[in-house]
Amino acid sequence: MENYIENTAYKKAANNVKKIKNFYNHLQLFVIVMFAVVLFYGTIITFFEARISNLNSLKWIKANIWINALLWFFGLIIHGIYVFKFKTDFMDKWEQKKVEEIMKKNKK
Repeated sequence: MENYIENTAYKKAANNVKKIKNFYNHLQLFVIVMFAVVLFYGTIITFFEARISNLNSLKWIKANIWINALLWFFGLIIHGIYVFKFKTDFMDKWEQKKVEEIMKKNKK
């Protein structure tokens, strides 16, 4: 029984480490992509200016670049809050039930 408890605690700790690692991978990808967007923003806009004659379409492209970046940033914040601070009992119970369900399925 003690071994089971240690094993369960180890699995929970490993799962938490995996979630933290996934968050940092998400953050790293965000920083790289946003760096590229900021670096090449002028080139991107120049590319579309040469091919699009409709001024409204160009405004939409400019706005879309920054709105998507902002939405991704908010998603990153929510991801970070979920991983590091806020975790409801519902999520913990759901994860535990899912783990037990998968373990039962694997035993068959």
